[in-house]
Amino acid sequence: RALPPAELYLDEGDWNSALAGRAVRRLSPFHGGADDAGGRLGRAFGAERAQDSVNLFEAVADHAKAMQAEGRKVLFASWSEGSSERLAAMLGDHGLPTVVPVRDWADVEAARPDLILRGVLPVEHGFATDSIAVISETDILGDRLARPRRKRRASNFLAEASALTTGDLVVHLDHGIGRYEGLRTLDIQSAPHDCLEIFYAGDSKLFLPVENIDLLTRYGSETDGVQLDRLGGAAWQTRKARAKARLREMAEGLIALAAKRALRETDAINPPQGLFDEFCARFPYEETDDQLNAIGDVLEDLGKGTPMDRLICGDVGFGKTEVALRAAFVVAMAGQQVAIVCPTKAARRATSVLPKPTSPQIRRSIGVPLP
Repeated sequence: RALPPAELYLDEGDWNSALAGRAVRRLSPFHGGADDAGGRLGRAFGAERAQDSVNLFEAVADHAKAMQAEGRKVLFASWSEGSSERLAAMLGDHGLPTVVPVRDWADVEAARPDLILRGVLPVEHGFATDSIAVISETDILGDRLARPRRKRRASNFLAEASALTTGDLVVHLDHGIGRYEGLRTLDIQSAPHDCLEIFYAGDSKLFLPVENIDLLTRYGSETDGVQLDRLGGAAWQTRKARAKARLREMAEGLIALAAKRALRETDAINPPQGLFDEFCARFPYEETDDQLNAIGDVLEDLGKGTPMDRLICGDVGFGKTEVALRAAFVVAMAGQQVAIVCPTKAARRATSVLPKPTSPQIRRSIGVPLP
């Protein structure tokens, strides 16, 4: 049912009332007589990134010191708190031992001019005025790419169900395999209700209310020769019970294996300070929250002093390789050999596209992938 326009849009009176007492800013593509505050585009370090003979972070530190010597405050602007901390650690290893964090622009204005500052300020490029020089993360490391966010599982269920066509096989959590016959509108307690019609063996039908769609998934494998379950029959429950029993057996074996592994000892491996941050900074993508959690878990495993056993799961393109390369780097820098085994040539090519390191110590630890 279409809503009346008054419920969708504001008239002139409502609009003026909504703006009353609020600060209004006008944005226009046309020149509005803005004053020149003296800001100029800051320095980018693309040339330094391209030269193997130049240490990028030493060049950045030297530039910051030069700006400070000219009487300017210096602020390093990053996209996130994590990247700001990593940048400060790398600068600390290359001539800027103290980089003070700030929360907002008021902290910047109140800071002493002899301090080097850092903070979260999502700007593409830095700038310089007579009083301050802002150096952005992009100026130093180049463009950072954002990964697409993974959809929530509930959204996947809805998208999957909307893609169902008549005749598709589906699996109900409690009743097993059936055949989807389409949407039906039923009168329930004198009110229309949308339901999914599912056909089962023995000419039985199940009408599943759309709000219970999370109980339904599409049959995932080959459908040829698949038998439909019977509503109320024991076959589906028997298959589920057997699967649960196999899972329990697997779990018992895994628990026993984990207990044996926990009793063994091995060398604890920790990431080399400075070099690890520099290595991580060369990746083109900004880490997602899930990636950061996985990286932290892997580093914790390596530092426990017991054999590591961890599986990283994720969709294609969501950064599993970057997690693995960080672990490989830490182990290689500890003087141990690392082998990355790939099931396909495409996967091997993905691991061979390593971030270009600036430190000769890092370059010596990276070999050539096998053909």
